[in-house]
Amino acid sequence: MALQGIFGLKESKIAFDIFLHFGTLVAVLAFFRKEILALFGKERKLLLFLVIASIPTFIIAIVFKDMAERLFAAPKVVGYMLLVTGAWLIASVLFSKKIETRKELTAADSILIGIAQGIAIIPGISRSGATIATGFLAGLDKELCVRFSFLLSIPAVLGAIVFKARKIAGALTGQDPLTFIAGGLAAMCVGLIAIKLLLKMARSDKFYMFGVYCIIVGLIVIVRF
Repeated sequence: MALQGIFGLKESKIAFDIFLHFGTLVAVLAFFRKEILALFGKERKLLLFLVIASIPTFIIAIVFKDMAERLFAAPKVVGYMLLVTGAWLIASVLFSKKIETRKELTAADSILIGIAQGIAIIPGISRSGATIATGFLAGLDKELCVRFSFLLSIPAVLGAIVFKARKIAGALTGQDPLTFIAGGLAAMCVGLIAIKLLLKMARSDKFYMFGVYCIIVGLIVIVRF
């Protein structure tokens, strides 16, 4: 959203943002296709935790949707929220080094991560960053946090697409659909790269670099606007 403002894109920010999320969703479905199929077999417990995590996200999204949409028109807020995301990530990495990690999710973990995903309706709060950082703070295995975060994005993005379907259709009226399609394809490609990169960073304890990136981009947005 911040980059749309920086480059002066005129398309509906919310509709365009959802197209980007849809592109990322395709990347998640492709990358985690085996894990997704396993949810309906031997990993049914994980499927239950995904459902549990989605409940607080849904509640927060419904209650605060109007406020979140208003914030899309405030790029400087996005910049400050990127700083929050960066600090959140860096703090979670530092804290996780001081505690023993677990490889088993609990219902409580799922609820906390779902709340973090709900908070990410605020523009500038990274959904993946917030959910992964919360998993770290809960003492969960880092690779598990990344995988759970991306699997959790599936119902969240699908819900957003269904909920905003009419608004997306209206936004496309009179607009160049190629802009939206190109954005979605770019998001899909970048999403595949990002998933591999985040998993690699989680395994090598370099996840703090994502936080540093968010802080740098946040400062650029704040100065720009």
